[in-house]
Amino acid sequence: MPTKIIAGKLSNLTTAKQNALDFEYDNLQFFIQNYKNAEEFGDVKYFLENNKNKLYSANKQQALRFYKTKKMKEYPLSIRNDLLKIERKDNKISKYWVRLPVIKKRGGMWCAFKTYVEIPKNVKICESKLIKKKGNYYLHIVIKEDIKLNSFENILAIDLGEKHIATTTVLKGNKFYEPKFYGKKVRGIRRHYAWLRKRLGEKKLLKVIKMIEHTEQRKVNAILHKISKDIVEQAEQNNACIVLGNLKGIRKSAKGKGRRMNRIVANMPYFKLTQYIQYKAAWKGIQVKQISEKDTSKTCHKCGQIGNRKTQGLFTCGCGLQYNADLNSALNIANRFSEQCFENGVVCESAQNHASSVEATQFGEW
Repeated sequence: MPTKIIAGKLSNLTTAKQNALDFEYDNLQFFIQNYKNAEEFGDVKYFLENNKNKLYSANKQQALRFYKTKKMKEYPLSIRNDLLKIERKDNKISKYWVRLPVIKKRGGMWCAFKTYVEIPKNVKICESKLIKKKGNYYLHIVIKEDIKLNSFENILAIDLGEKHIATTTVLKGNKFYEPKFYGKKVRGIRRHYAWLRKRLGEKKLLKVIKMIEHTEQRKVNAILHKISKDIVEQAEQNNACIVLGNLKGIRKSAKGKGRRMNRIVANMPYFKLTQYIQYKAAWKGIQVKQISEKDTSKTCHKCGQIGNRKTQGLFTCGCGLQYNADLNSALNIANRFSEQCFENGVVCESAQNHASSVEATQFGEW
């Protein structure tokens, strides 16, 4: 059952509501930090007796459950699913309203909740988080939905590479269509900020290095979301299963190519892109499969012989083939999965069972 986080902001808070949330949130921070100290000195019973009316009981239980052993600067308020209520009202203030459990308001407190995405009907609401940033409150609602996996007729193969973070092609029958190359900008951003960090490090500007790290992550994540969305839409349009090469192959392929290439590959966010593709696909009912990509970068997709990768972008073979190296790898991935899954152009029943469904991970709104 895939999960998704819908993030939004609590808006139009009255002074009383703001104070009630501040009281709950601030006492959560106090409770967690001092509970740890009380445990250390054996004063837990005394501590709990003297903090009865400072935090909603369920919020206190959630805090102990999730944060007892974690060290964080600030702890989000974890809200149990049975205590969080969401209603759609479509009034002038907000489309959605949420009821939050706080000690200052018996029965919970209703707050306007503004989000840029629709909250689907008939989904399961899970434990969610309330986060405070610069005096404002943001709610991350975790939802689950039972989505049936679609059958597939075609294959969308993805090669995760060094020059292009993702190269895709669609296999229909025995013919390939729609080759696409993604994420050359990601490599450029990574290289630019690596150079910038080095220069700032030489000047010992550690605070500036931390600031640019957030900027880099934001830029890269925006590109990864766009790439993963496009890939999933391409699979949906072609009624295709998504097939990715195993991530271990990328690290191995960089060995022996020098320190610079090892650094580029190590810094490329392959795992994060894979997860974005998986959870977006899960919400569309699209099957995702990972297979070994051993020798896919060395093998000619046309004749099956070992060829030569003369440059980073060019693959050549003794049969006369000269081809884009990343696309050649993607074609080999498609062929390899096709051999496992298809007989006479029809999906085998065993292949349908074998193709993995992936539960979506929690990476925020799309």
